[in-house]
Amino acid sequence: MFDLGFLGGRLSSGAIGICLVLLITPAAFSQDTAAAEKLDEELAAVAAADTVEIPKGSTVFLPVLGYTPDTGLMLGAAVIRFFYLDEPGPETRPSTFSPTFIYTLKSQIMVFMGTDLNWDEGRSHAGIFPNYIKFPDQYYGIGREVTLDDQEDYTPEQINLELKYDREVLGHLRPGLYYRAQRHRLIKVDPDGELASGSVLGVDNSLVSLPGLSLAWDTRDNLWAPSRGLWLNLEARTSSGTFGSDYSFNQFIADFRGYIPLGENSVFAGQLLGTGLDGDPPFFSFPLLGGEEGLRGYRGGLFRDKTRALGRVEYRRDRILGRFGGVLFAGIGDVAPNVNKLTLAGNLWSAGFGVRYLLDEAEKLKIRLDVGWGNGDSGFYLTLGEAF
Repeated sequence: MFDLGFLGGRLSSGAIGICLVLLITPAAFSQDTAAAEKLDEELAAVAAADTVEIPKGSTVFLPVLGYTPDTGLMLGAAVIRFFYLDEPGPETRPSTFSPTFIYTLKSQIMVFMGTDLNWDEGRSHAGIFPNYIKFPDQYYGIGREVTLDDQEDYTPEQINLELKYDREVLGHLRPGLYYRAQRHRLIKVDPDGELASGSVLGVDNSLVSLPGLSLAWDTRDNLWAPSRGLWLNLEARTSSGTFGSDYSFNQFIADFRGYIPLGENSVFAGQLLGTGLDGDPPFFSFPLLGGEEGLRGYRGGLFRDKTRALGRVEYRRDRILGRFGGVLFAGIGDVAPNVNKLTLAGNLWSAGFGVRYLLDEAEKLKIRLDVGWGNGDSGFYLTLGEAF
């Protein structure tokens, strides 16, 4: 398995463009579009880093090139347009508009149109992330008992719109609003597979409409590679016919992260992540245990269920050799139909190591290459920024 978010470089006042190489498997764009949204948000976040020095109104072009057996040759381009909602100054973050288009020789398409808005000296933030995806994926079933032999290929077509707003109040507290609309249909399935049988909720053409609330406490000292502080985030979302959705379910997310410095160039980082669904959600909304957002060492779509819980830790060491550093990581987790059935008896652990290359000294922006092993699976990951 190979997962890559995106590979780029720090932008400076004289930059006119950088190469962007994407080597993407279907697992990198899972049916819940987590990786697609991650790519879209990362493009915006790179542009919105505090200390980037870019003239007002500048534009950066990023070519895209890649290949996988499922897609053949991939070609495309990304554009980042910088603008300011406040007068530019040392505390002002630029806002960005970052359209991205990718086309494969097998007529697969990905289009992202991310807009990241910052104003009031960074106290207010909003994100607008529409995207369109037609890309192959794999389905293995529901629960922790599935195996790699259960794989069936399918191709979804999705139109998504994600909206976010948050504002800093009372110190580091940031309440926020969230909304996501997702139009989903399957344009290709395995005729002998479970999805083709119609027994899985979500195989029909459908719409998910998901408004929600968030509440975060953020004391991290850096966006891309924190060395101290906490990030505590709670989210609650609901989908129902009242909001135009074809499914009725609730989603709850708790994400707690902490960072402890261990000397000048070392950090211990930890994360506890829980996601729960109740009601009748479609299969493509189920949380995934593996992949870039979970336990590295398992492919993204292998383990899914209504409830997911995981913990992971990392030891990070910078400046081992010039700009190169290293990471050791481990994690454990589970998926289950409800919280009461979560267990560690499934032995869904992961462990691995990684290499980091420091692109930007001020922002601690790094290229990340990780190799992870799970219980019966493994993965290779190349992307930008730390895992959490």
